Amino acid sequence: MPQKRPHVLLKFFSLFSVVRGYNILLLAVAQYLAAIYMLDGSRSLSAVFFDYKLMFIVLSSATAIAAGYIINNFYDRKKDFINRPQKAMIDSMVSDRTKLLVVAITATLALGMASLVSYRALLFFGAYIVAMCLYSAFLRRFTILSNMVSSFLVVTPFLAITIYYRSFDTVIFVQAIFLLLILSAKKIAKDLKSIQGDLTANLKTIPVRYGVQHSKNLFYTLLLLAMSVALFVVLRYPIGKMIYFFILSILIALILGIFMFRAKSSRQYWLIDNAFKMWIVIGVCSLALYDATIG
Repeated sequence: MPQKRPHVLLKFFSLFSVVRGYNILLLAVAQYLAAIYMLDGSRSLSAVFFDYKLMFIVLSSATAIAAGYIINNFYDRKKDFINRPQKAMIDSMVSDRTKLLVVAITATLALGMASLVSYRALLFFGAYIVAMCLYSAFLRRFTILSNMVSSFLVVTPFLAITIYYRSFDTVIFVQAIFLLLILSAKKIAKDLKSIQGDLTANLKTIPVRYGVQHSKNLFYTLLLLAMSVALFVVLRYPIGKMIYFFILSILIALILGIFMFRAKSSRQYWLIDNAFKMWIVIGVCSLALYDATIG
């Protein structure tokens, strides 16, 4: 028995790697921070934390996204063995049969918990799971559309929280557009980083189809649009100390634009991709600085 424990533990970490547990945890934290500081500031922290319907929405988001990551893993396997061999080896410790079983379980859990909220939530997450399956199996073949859809799928769980609280303030949607822009730019950096694997796997990403320079030009355009949205938020919306995040974002976008201009190697694109991850983490933390009572 003791000899089997390391093997089981390795499989657990392999599955955690496949479902990108760190991303799911970050999403859950972001959803709760958004609920507390942006969407329902009139309620106490305990009231938000013990809202079972909100909890089920967050858990439905987590399990649905876990299912989506596993499905995506099947289609990324070939390129991952080239671009990220160590991660691919860890991911392969769990059999395909086990992964499919986990997909079925997580998707069922997502729909089951959503049904405890309302039939609208059930329909929402049912459509979300179908959209993720369509993206992995079909939509990712369309170059520009793939970038847009993958970014939108990341933002969708926040839409579930917004709908639940019936909070449709324009500043929330402006910030969603900002997030979509930086996620789309991040996707280009990620695709530039993994261009060799994408070529081998015959994936029609933007760098593969249009070349490195055109990809960089689109990257600059997306960053410029993100900077414009950030400046618009700074000048238009009184959102408390969270305003400093958008001021910082303008500077970060400028720096990343310069780095991209100079980038030529996979290592440099990897650094840019990770800088985006840090930028997003800072953005999630800055939600605690949002003040809806101003203005």
